[in-house]
Amino acid sequence: MASACAMAGCHGTGALQTPEPSAGSGGSTSSGGTGATGCGTPPWNGEDNVPASPNPPGGLSPSQVPMFVTIGWDDNGYPDSMQWALDMMKGRTNPGTNACTYDGAPMTVTFFNSSTYVTSAGSDPVTLKKTWHDAWVDGHEIGNHTHSHSHGQPFTTQQWEDEIASCQDWLTKPFDPNETSWDEATGAGIPLADIKGFRTPFLEYNDALFSVLQGHGFWYDCSIQDGWHWDSDGTNYVWPYTLDEGSAGNELLVEWGTQPESLSPRPGLWEMPVHPVIVPPDDACPSYGCEAGLRAKLKAIHSWFGEEDGKITGFDYNLWADDAFQMNKAEVVATLKYTLDKRLEGNRAPMLLGAHTDYYSPSYPEANAPSSTYQERREAIEEFLEYAISKEQVRVVSYVQVLDWIRNPSAL
Repeated sequence: MASACAMAGCHGTGALQTPEPSAGSGGSTSSGGTGATGCGTPPWNGEDNVPASPNPPGGLSPSQVPMFVTIGWDDNGYPDSMQWALDMMKGRTNPGTNACTYDGAPMTVTFFNSSTYVTSAGSDPVTLKKTWHDAWVDGHEIGNHTHSHSHGQPFTTQQWEDEIASCQDWLTKPFDPNETSWDEATGAGIPLADIKGFRTPFLEYNDALFSVLQGHGFWYDCSIQDGWHWDSDGTNYVWPYTLDEGSAGNELLVEWGTQPESLSPRPGLWEMPVHPVIVPPDDACPSYGCEAGLRAKLKAIHSWFGEEDGKITGFDYNLWADDAFQMNKAEVVATLKYTLDKRLEGNRAPMLLGAHTDYYSPSYPEANAPSSTYQERREAIEEFLEYAISKEQVRVVSYVQVLDWIRNPSAL
């Protein structure tokens, strides 16, 4: 199995604005998302108890459920590529007429921000504060990705607390639209009530993390990998679940030695799992625009890669990078399209793709993607989203919108 997301972008006058949550202004609706108001989603009380299952929620059949697709953009340290991600979504809406499945709603994503980039250590912190704020105004979800973007497996409870609280602070400090030189008193102006999700840098965590997440009132985490069991083939991945019974995905990683310990039960805390993407087999390659033999090519790069199942950790880094699989644009597009189609022919578990806006910036010095340019990487994401939305069952929404629907599922 790949090292998950091994490198992730480390590397004048006027009143301050602290917006209140409001539907249509990036803020929360009564259910905590945007776009599906008045659909009866129960208020959040942290007491959900939903075991992991490949079956869609609410007793619905796969043909009745939306095929949710979203991108969780991590780090977000470069304003130019953040702006590209925002511009890519502008004016694009989901198909259909049922508001309770986000039909007709703007396409949205989630940005998991590391707050070190809006401190004096960032390359352009003033512009970045504005871009993060604009993402919220545009209706996208903002999540916590720690302050310093450090490797967290050895963290103590206090270290997790410091990292998460510091990020919360920078995300929620008042936003000043007239800021011209960096001011430590200002931030992105995101209402605290709107920050519901968390992801660890490098997908590294330990048991201590989850008690801190609950202490801060997060609704969900999205750091645990699942779908690596031998009988998971892309058509039957588990749907998001609560950690009342721990995580079978984590237990497999413990068995493999890539995670340090089993997880204590965390009642009510949701896990939005990271599933592998699936590389097309030879017989499917012509249909998806890549050359046959792609799996064999990747096996030659990393001997652990399984030609039989074609699985790669579901992050863009693992596809593009020089110490990962060095894919070109056509190969990445083919892999994302094939992965989506496997979902559609199966149980339609949400496709929660992990990515990094930094990787799509010409300014990012650590891209190290030998088979693609930043422009080709942008084109790959754009082409995949166009393909996704061409499917009448697909809805492109944020992580928290997926969770809102799961908590009160409505048929297409």
